[in-house]
Amino acid sequence: MPRLKTFFSPAIYRSAAARWRWAMHTPVPSTRPIREHIDGLLHWILKAQAATPDGGVSESFHIQFGKWQPSYPETTGYIICSMIRAANAGFGNREQLRESARRMGEWLADVQLSDGSFQGGNIATKDPKPAVFNTGQILKGLGDLIREGLDATGRLRKSADRAAAWMVEMQDADGGWRRGLSVLANSPIRAYNIRAAWGLARYGKIVGEDAFVKAGVLNGDWLLSVQSADGWFEHMNFDQGVDPLLHTVAYTINGLMELGALSGRQDFVQACRTPTSLVAGLQDPTHGGVPGRIARGYRAAVDWYNTTATAQMGIIWFRMAELTGDPSWAAYGRRANDFNRSLQELESSDERIRGGLIGCWPVHAGYGRFWYMNWTQKFFLDSLLAETGVSIT
Repeated sequence: MPRLKTFFSPAIYRSAAARWRWAMHTPVPSTRPIREHIDGLLHWILKAQAATPDGGVSESFHIQFGKWQPSYPETTGYIICSMIRAANAGFGNREQLRESARRMGEWLADVQLSDGSFQGGNIATKDPKPAVFNTGQILKGLGDLIREGLDATGRLRKSADRAAAWMVEMQDADGGWRRGLSVLANSPIRAYNIRAAWGLARYGKIVGEDAFVKAGVLNGDWLLSVQSADGWFEHMNFDQGVDPLLHTVAYTINGLMELGALSGRQDFVQACRTPTSLVAGLQDPTHGGVPGRIARGYRAAVDWYNTTATAQMGIIWFRMAELTGDPSWAAYGRRANDFNRSLQELESSDERIRGGLIGCWPVHAGYGRFWYMNWTQKFFLDSLLAETGVSIT
């Protein structure tokens, strides 16, 4: 989830005006079957992988640069999960998706750092540094490949064991991580690392290593200690003194909820109910988007909408319906998906964007502007799969 600095270019915008005909007005609802939207996302992800020379998935296609960016280890890691999930649910070409995921895993093992961690930033980052968050996301993908029998030589198991051991080594006694943090943010401790804790515990469950599960749960206990009475979690922002993106708010809620479901800690799941409900109250009743930056107390801090985070919240709402047995949560997920479906580019002749979802709306404002990010496609794919009944665990 890099934060690439971008600049608005009127010339670029004018040349692409037809492509973004919906940029400044209410998105037009899609009437296409959900399968067409899923197929479009799979097409884009496969194109993004083919655009690189190494088997990883291109970080993004950015309109400013007009070319594919280098492969991105973190997001390649959790895209593996989505490809396998889609294949197993009967979408796309099953063998093609599984082979694509296997190649992603082999590349990740190639680029693992010597201490067992994985770097922050894309693969072109100079002097790469270890990152707890990125390592935890990659563990999710490696774990799925192992579980699916796509680790024929045992190489991925060795890679994942090293990564998990490094995460445990970096963890402090109270469960937080203050070492091994991505240098792309400056917060000294980060609530959204709970999603990495979930990845660590999830991997421990897959391979039967209880120490990894306990370390993940310990981070959940730390997170509960920094939740206020109104449901707000401290330290959800990239940088100190800045309201957090909905992107990292959703990472925080999602990680704690799934960690609770995985470990049987109902208090973790319960702690997510108020935040999930309060964010639902911010959803636009007309088009279904959710503001892209959130202030303390779960108040909207901006008037632009982030498609990535809207998809992440869709996943959370569908999952909350599944965990609680209350179908009313799913209505928010369907509206979130309707918003993103209205913005997905399915008709373009430009292969670099066809099937993809732009990062924000309006397209010139906020996190993801003029940016087709691979993690946007991953989370939208997961939310659409959840709408079809596929459990996102």
